[in-house]
Amino acid sequence: MRININKDNKTYIKNTINNDGNNINIIEDTTIILKERKKFKFSFLSFYSVLIYLFLYVPLIVVILFSFSASKSTVTFSDVTLKWYKELINNSGLVSSFLHSIQVSLTAVVAAVVLGTSGAFFIVRTNFPGKRFFMTLAQLPIILPGIIIGIAMLIFFINLRVPLSMLTITVGHISFTTPVVMFQVMSRLARLGRTYEDAAKDLGANPIKTLFLVTIPMIKTAIIGGALLAFAMSFDEIVITYFLTGSWTTLPVFIYGMMRFGLSPQIYAISTIILLLSIVIIFFMAKFTGTKAEELMVRK
Repeated sequence: MRININKDNKTYIKNTINNDGNNINIIEDTTIILKERKKFKFSFLSFYSVLIYLFLYVPLIVVILFSFSASKSTVTFSDVTLKWYKELINNSGLVSSFLHSIQVSLTAVVAAVVLGTSGAFFIVRTNFPGKRFFMTLAQLPIILPGIIIGIAMLIFFINLRVPLSMLTITVGHISFTTPVVMFQVMSRLARLGRTYEDAAKDLGANPIKTLFLVTIPMIKTAIIGGALLAFAMSFDEIVITYFLTGSWTTLPVFIYGMMRFGLSPQIYAISTIILLLSIVIIFFMAKFTGTKAEELMVRK
């Protein structure tokens, strides 16, 4: 192969040569026109994008910075200190509400994984009348405003004479975390198809072995990704929780109660911790929701 470069015309001339014994024949002569790289210009769209990112991330940076400020003022920054983080540990109400949020979120996620995964299998693998209507109804807890779901569930529990407690909060969180997991698993099952399961059955595997050794390993990343997203949504939920809480409160409701008396550096500190927790969850979500995660590892 011979390549000639003409810098003036900005072209490549490529000759493909076939060497057949002593005879050398030119089979093809191709000319490829090179395009100049356009210089980067800071357009209006780029400027608008920068403004959007500043609007989103500057408040987060301010919260993190003022969580290390020694002053109680939320306007001026003073010496760097970890005082407010130490006070968080001594704040028994805040620590208990944080543990309550973890407890509710984990319980809701476990229930959402079981119900959501089962519902995903049912919708993808079976055909029944009103399937599209059922899928639309399943999306309502995600689409509807939280205040509507909160009021509806509050009326429901009052009519059943169920006292507001951890149980009511957990049921409320399960109502909107289950569809999150279900639709994540549904999309993975739809791409997966029945080929691998049919191959496992042809090789003698029973339905239970096929489920646990073939299907679930291939959709486990979708389950984990949906569970992490459900945990993040449950941990930060305040609207539905506000209607279903009694004396047993979660962290978002507790922080809301603190903010009614004005901003405090402790709020900045706990917000920074929640932000770091959310970043960790997002990192693992990105890891478990990639296309490479759909590959099946075969054990020899």
